[in-house]
Amino acid sequence: MLIGAALMGFAVIGIGTEKLMWSLIAVQCVLQCIVAMVSSMLQRKLDANQPGRFLFVIFVGLEALTGAVWGLMMLPVAEVLGHGLGPLFVCITLIVTITISALMPAAVRVISIAAVTGFFVTLFPQTLYFYDILGPLPLVATLVLPPTLFWMTDVHSKQVRAALVNELENERLALYLEDALQQSEYLARHDSLTGLLNRRAFQSKLKALRQEQPEAAISLILIDLDYFKRINDNFGHDTGDAVLVSTADIINSVTRPDDLSARCDEATARWGGEEFIIALVGCPIEAAASVSEHLRVRIAAQADPKWPDGLSVTGSFGVSLWDHQEDLAVGIAQADKAMYRAKISGRNQVELAAR
Repeated sequence: MLIGAALMGFAVIGIGTEKLMWSLIAVQCVLQCIVAMVSSMLQRKLDANQPGRFLFVIFVGLEALTGAVWGLMMLPVAEVLGHGLGPLFVCITLIVTITISALMPAAVRVISIAAVTGFFVTLFPQTLYFYDILGPLPLVATLVLPPTLFWMTDVHSKQVRAALVNELENERLALYLEDALQQSEYLARHDSLTGLLNRRAFQSKLKALRQEQPEAAISLILIDLDYFKRINDNFGHDTGDAVLVSTADIINSVTRPDDLSARCDEATARWGGEEFIIALVGCPIEAAASVSEHLRVRIAAQADPKWPDGLSVTGSFGVSLWDHQEDLAVGIAQADKAMYRAKISGRNQVELAAR
């Protein structure tokens, strides 16, 4: 817009009002710099979530003042309007400029209204004062221009707001889809009840781990809760679910993160209905047996005030060492056999796989 103002300064050369036009252009340049500075300060306030009402009032007032100065720029050519291309160029440039000034901040209508009002306040008296020279057409045009600009601003404002709403809705939809995708990916790898890895994800994790550490000692602990069907039958499936969740929490709290491939839930899985499996990386079978004993004691001691009277929980443990020359299924099968020996031997105990 300042480029247009400069062109208007050159357009009036030779008609005797150059000093007035360039003075108004200089004032407009100063105002535009102040507007930019206040706008930057207001933006920083908004970014910091701080109140900026006073700055906004100043900003609106400055917009009204710039509109008034644009209107005053008609004064140097008012008497010669219709004589030559220079005055006509000034007139057209001013109309285009105030239209742009009104439409640019259309999302905040009060700014547009301030700019148009300031323009009208200084332009309308000129059309009255020079009525004998200009005739009725400029007066009519001046009266029609503000409501026309207000209407255009209103239409543009609605379009801008609709676009903003649509953009926000698209952002919300994108966030919703991203959350849904993350949830879907999580559920594809984790047990929905306990939050532990599911069987497929655990196997995939352990195979990838073996490729990364082909000769690392990886101990496997298979846990089966004793008489779990009896718990469901006597106390209900809700209680059974609560026992599974409590047991999973104990497993995660007892197993040390530095013994695992990563976080506990990335090396611990719900293997079946009441079965859990743990992988201890870089851990010999004797150390895994010690972890299993600690878990066994914690599981047997667990209690909850909400649980019904007479409910007790124990687990049978089978521990094996996964030989890096064998398939994962072999190591799990060995832990499974050891766990069944614990069952046969009276339950609530730890058995190591035969070497």
